[in-house]
Amino acid sequence: MRFCPKCGGIMVPKKKEDGTVVLVCMRCGYEMPADEKTLASYKGESKPTERVLTTKVVSKAKKLKVSKEELEQAREDYYELVLDQIGEYGE
Repeated sequence: MRFCPKCGGIMVPKKKEDGTVVLVCMRCGYEMPADEKTLASYKGESKPTERVLTTKVVSKAKKLKVSKEELEQAREDYYELVLDQIGEYGE
């Protein structure tokens, strides 16, 4: 990773219209030419095995079933809570 010689900000690679790649400061906009060795240090790798499970994925994995009555009760409780909060702050 490179830092800007003017302000000390982080330099990130940016491709110009002519196809050349330069390093541009995120803070001040200073540009400098980038060589292959510098660009290689900016390449990252993603690890697809490390994923964050969302509630939808977790509920599918555990096969949780919610009855319509439970869902309706949860909605009523939520609306009651919201209306109480609006009443406290609205007056």
